[in-house]
Amino acid sequence: MMVKITYSKTFLKRYKKLKKGNKELDRRIEIFIEKFVENPFYSGLETHKIFLDSGYVYSSRVTGDIRILWRFINDEEVFFQSIGGHEGKHSVYR
Repeated sequence: MMVKITYSKTFLKRYKKLKKGNKELDRRIEIFIEKFVENPFYSGLETHKIFLDSGYVYSSRVTGDIRILWRFINDEEVFFQSIGGHEGKHSVYR
């Protein structure tokens, strides 16, 4: 199952801020995306459904702390809503 990814403005803004000066995180996100497009439910991504004020979305693990929130648009396309830390003031869940 290969999926196409579209990105929200929020995601792109946070992604740019997170990876600035952090080549290792940039590399980890590239690896994440390679695995994700092949299978969003690959076990290493620890993908799970969560409920936020905006409704149900999926959360997938990029690193020990970094998560990407996303949802399906259709069977072949997903929408990356946000990226950020799992906890703290830069939490993706805020």
